[in-house]
This record gives sequence, C-alpha cells and structure tokens, in this order.
Amino acid sequence: MATSTPLDEKLSSRVTTGLLRMGTALRSHAWEGAALSGLTPTQGEILTLLLLRGVPMRLGKIAEDAALTSATVSEAVSTLESKGLVEKRRDANDGRALGLRLTTKGRTSAKRASQWASFVTTAADLMSDKDRAQLYRMLLKLISTMEIRGDMTRQRMCLTCEHLETAARGKGMYHCNYFNTTFDDSRLAIDCNAHEEASIATRNKIWKLYSKS
Repeated sequence: MATSTPLDEKLSSRVTTGLLRMGTALRSHAWEGAALSGLTPTQGEILTLLLLRGVPMRLGKIAEDAALTSATVSEAVSTLESKGLVEKRRDANDGRALGLRLTTKGRTSAKRASQWASFVTTAADLMSDKDRAQLYRMLLKLISTMEIRGDMTRQRMCLTCEHLETAARGKGMYHCNYFNTTFDDSRLAIDCNAHEEASIATRNKIWKLYSKS
C-alpha cells in the first residue's frame, strides 16, 4: 500500500493549514505587541474594536463581535478602565444601559494595537494588484460561506447590507446607496459602520451574484 504524503492532502485541508499558520503568526505578533504596550491580546482587540466602531459599545455587543465570553470581556474591560483607556457612559438612547468608549489615552493605545497585524498588510502590499484583489475576493467568499453555515458571527459586510445595490451596474460593479458611490468588488467592505442588515431575499440575491464572480 502506497504511503500517504502531504502532497495527497485535500486542497481544502491545505487551505485550512495555511490559515492556521496565519493565525499562529497573528497570535505571535499580538502577544509581542501586547507585551510592549503593557496589555494582553484580548485587551488590544477590544481597544481596536472600539476604535473601528467609533461609537460607544455595550459589553454584550463587544463580546458578540469579538467572539469572546461575557466574563472575558468584563475582566478585560475592568483592567482597561483601571488603566484609564476606556470609560463607561450612559447610552444616549437608553439611560439604563452603559456604553464603553475610548478615552483620549485609550485612542492612542488603540491605534498602536491596530498595527499589531500590520505585517500582513506589508506582505499583501508586495503582491500584484491582480493577486491581491483575487485573494480578497476569495476571503470574502470564505467568510460569507462560514457565516451562512453559522461557523462565525455575522460581520457588517457590504454583501449583507441593505444599502448595497447590484442591478444594472455591470459585472463586478456595485453601488452603495448610503455613500452614493459605485465601486468594483475589490472595495466591498468586511466591516462598515453604516451597515444595515438586508432581508434574507436581498442577501440571497447578492450572494448568488457574488459567488459566481
């Protein structure tokens, strides 16, 4: 019987292996950056999320978006508060709820934390425009597929947004009714503050079109 080798491994398994290696590198750089900043990777992730959102967030929403337990978020936030990096304020729309926001000092730390993964950006910049765009399309398809399967929390992507228009824009072209701009699929966002969840029918229509590109 012939001995199986890594060359015989399914392509989907090799894709998984590659992504796991990426995860290892990201985790390593996160720990390195966190150590230099006097933070933990989880604390840095929360700061980066608050910076990205740009608005106060409830603890439950942070836990949901970061795929962390409520206990983990609560502990990390307590530490960030003691460091003067975040503060809790009453929600403007619900006085009973508390929203977490960055302090001035916290914004500076968040900007530094957001650069922990910059080595990936640097590597991507060395690729050709064509290869970079193709990689991004594949990433969007992979993320969308995992969302549909329930394997990851729903992202605030253009592909699931009510504002995205696909009709009569030409192959690979889209229009955002919120920002009133037309663009190609390489500019479809993974996370957008203007995101509004589209209906199931609209999401299915967009996915059907995009999955064939």
